[in-house]
Amino acid sequence: MTQAVIIKSKPYGIHLVLNPDMEYNELVEEVIRKFQEADAFFKNASVGISFEGYALTREQMYDLIDAITSRTSIRILCIMEAEQIQEACMIADTEAYINTRIMENAMIHNGSLKAGERMHSETGVVVLGDVERGAKVTAKGNIIVFGALEGFAQAGQHGDSAAYIAALSINTEHLQIGNILYIPQEKKGGHSGFLRKKKKEELSPQIARVHNRHVIMESLRPVQNG
Repeated sequence: MTQAVIIKSKPYGIHLVLNPDMEYNELVEEVIRKFQEADAFFKNASVGISFEGYALTREQMYDLIDAITSRTSIRILCIMEAEQIQEACMIADTEAYINTRIMENAMIHNGSLKAGERMHSETGVVVLGDVERGAKVTAKGNIIVFGALEGFAQAGQHGDSAAYIAALSINTEHLQIGNILYIPQEKKGGHSGFLRKKKKEELSPQIARVHNRHVIMESLRPVQNG
């Protein structure tokens, strides 16, 4: 490594790559210089920080943090360890996926849909609340309900059978994906318990999707091993 200090921007904040062959005092001066040059970019940022290269003691880490924060507008919230970095990156990737693949391509409804209310979107729909019995939500894309789905829902309205309907609780048989209506198991001669009225504290996340030309219901809870 030829450079004394390399500053890398990460989802959780800042990652410092430090030259392990330099004297510590010289390294501190280089860190201060680099951050003063980059202060306009990081202006007033509140970030986590991680280190690589130089084998810093915990005391030296805190000395570097103090040197940075006392000479710039950056606020360092925490030192990120390897496990935390991996978790932070996973969280950031998930948030980015939600923002780009769901939120930016969906109509957002903040609150519940009451009985008699109708909502339609030419993209997808995200309901931040319940879809109450007697309410209706339709969408060209997917439907995601962060609450109980008890009314009518149709995803993939223009014939897209690859669309899906997901909710924290599904308590309705009035579902349609593309041109395929949901048929409860009991009407096919089987048994299904998902239509049992659930209390709020019994919410069980579920997804409705098309499989073999039928709308099926699946749990979104992780499978427990053992």
